[in-house]
Amino acid sequence: MGSTLKSNSEVTRLVHDVLQAPDFNLPDLSRFDASREAARFNIAEKSIPPEDVFGIDRWKHTIIEISIPTREKKKEGNGLTFSVDGLRYRPILDVVRAVFAEASSKTFHLTPFKRLWRSPVTGREQRVYDELYASDVWNQAHNEIMKQRRDDGCKLERVVAGLMFWSDSTRLAQFGHASAWPIYLFFGNLSKYARSNPESGCCHPIAFIPSVGFFF
Repeated sequence: MGSTLKSNSEVTRLVHDVLQAPDFNLPDLSRFDASREAARFNIAEKSIPPEDVFGIDRWKHTIIEISIPTREKKKEGNGLTFSVDGLRYRPILDVVRAVFAEASSKTFHLTPFKRLWRSPVTGREQRVYDELYASDVWNQAHNEIMKQRRDDGCKLERVVAGLMFWSDSTRLAQFGHASAWPIYLFFGNLSKYARSNPESGCCHPIAFIPSVGFFF
């Protein structure tokens, strides 16, 4: 019978939206093998040129050093240095380049502004603070970038990329104690209403912090 993880609605969607689609040829699946196709995907991923905007968005591994305070005073500094292995991360610049190449970047706000509301009763104007790209700090940063002289020969538009970081411990399973501590990146250029939509794909994981236990 196979796995029972697929819901009836998902199976129905597979039949109606995929198998019965006018551009889908059912005989193409006559010799389908999931393991073979997965291996082909892995080979294709390794063949991506390193300069490709999606090819450079790869996870990296590194060892970090942290200083743990102690009660002993030392001339070279107070604390013991520990090496922590297992930090997985993606370079922030690579993530920014990849996201700006996605279709979702078409809805980014690249030119900041200030939003005002006028009372229909008194006619008094009031500043509205609702989005990052409508803040004073964003407008100031945009103006400073526009005033800078260009000597790199690039004719592309210069814009501000608003990076928003968030992190919290995450359970990986309903049973057991498996967990992870990811770091996520959101872009303030996107409206908060889009960022808060769990199906928008606006959350970009950029690092996973390893869990370490110390014993003294």
